[in-house]
Amino acid sequence: MELKICNIKHSYGRKQLLKDLSLSMTPGIYGLLGPNGTGKTTLMRIVADVLRPTAGKILLDGQDKNAMGDQYRAILGYLPQDLGFYGYFTGRDFLHYVATLKGLTKKEANERVEQLANTVNLTEHLDKKCGKYSGGMKRRLGIAQALLNNPHLLILDEPTVGLDPMERVRFRNMLSEISGERIVILSTHIVSDIDHVAKQVLLMRDGQLLRQGTSRELVADLEGQVWQAVVNKRQLEQFKAHVTIVNMHQLDSGLELRVVSPVAPCDHARLVEPSLEDVYMHYYKGASVL
Repeated sequence: MELKICNIKHSYGRKQLLKDLSLSMTPGIYGLLGPNGTGKTTLMRIVADVLRPTAGKILLDGQDKNAMGDQYRAILGYLPQDLGFYGYFTGRDFLHYVATLKGLTKKEANERVEQLANTVNLTEHLDKKCGKYSGGMKRRLGIAQALLNNPHLLILDEPTVGLDPMERVRFRNMLSEISGERIVILSTHIVSDIDHVAKQVLLMRDGQLLRQGTSRELVADLEGQVWQAVVNKRQLEQFKAHVTIVNMHQLDSGLELRVVSPVAPCDHARLVEPSLEDVYMHYYKGASVL
């Protein structure tokens, strides 16, 4: 299976949200990284057939998704950033409702609902009303509904918002397990969600693809540019003006900084191994991630 995004442009009024974006995907996990306003959600809504682009097209195995119609939507699973729930539905009611919309038989729906409730750790809460669910439980329910039809193309917009660390690890492992035969597009602000599971990491900025590669390839870009040094408060102000500060840690001897800089930021700085978080901070320094 191959998904091709061909010269996609999208504008809202005078604002251009996507600018002639093209890329090709085959089965595996693709992690979309970037702060708010970079076009991630717009791109995902277009691929999910929720939004029509101003220009360009989406091809699945050479076929235009618009021409495929229901055939395209049948292989699609989508979790939007804000998924609405009927508060008076139980989790079980909601999943059966979505299963009906997706054309599953009653037998198929019963099997998938029980299986996925276990996968997302909601079995004990399936018969509680959605209005009583916590934010994390609603997110897990949203993940389950996206998987009901066993989609070949799975689109997940900020899927781990509200999940605790254990749930995030469980979710990552589940995605890795199912990604061998399907394309998974995952948008997140949490670098660790994709660091070790993504086949490709896609960095977006201003509606364009800024950089694409494996985590290892992106991290290699910063080889010899990530430093650690202990400084006092006066030195800290100088560092802020000239380098990208990734992390600060208070020690008895001063502030231990992790910074990105093409040259040593001070005489006593030492080189350390770069990480994908360093890459993110390098490209998006100063950008809002809220």
